[in-house]
Amino acid sequence: MSDFNEFFEALQESVAQDEFVKLTLSKPLRKNEGLLNVYVRTVLKDAKQVFEFKYRFAETNTFKQFSLEETKLELEKLLLTTFRAGTLFTLSYDLLVMISKKKSVSCRDTAPSFTNKLPEFPAQK
Repeated sequence: MSDFNEFFEALQESVAQDEFVKLTLSKPLRKNEGLLNVYVRTVLKDAKQVFEFKYRFAETNTFKQFSLEETKLELEKLLLTTFRAGTLFTLSYDLLVMISKKKSVSCRDTAPSFTNKLPEFPAQK
């Protein structure tokens, strides 16, 4: 997990400072496998904040909820096996993580895309 430390620290810090907006995984390695994107946002489940993953396929969407630690493991797995890019959107900045064909990880931050947080929704069933 060391290659993703900057990305995961930024995620954890944005949640702690209440600046997390959303996270998007894009650029699938193989589009013919069907998984096009993964969108992550926070939702309330039993009065606790959890991360809801929306797995976007060509025909349907699937939802799963994870804790922060489970989210880190799921993101690492998806970035190493399925996607080449991830973008963490916060109120302070956006952090883009790119994975090369040789599995080297690079991060760069850009100006924030959002000035307000997304509305809170209850978790999908």
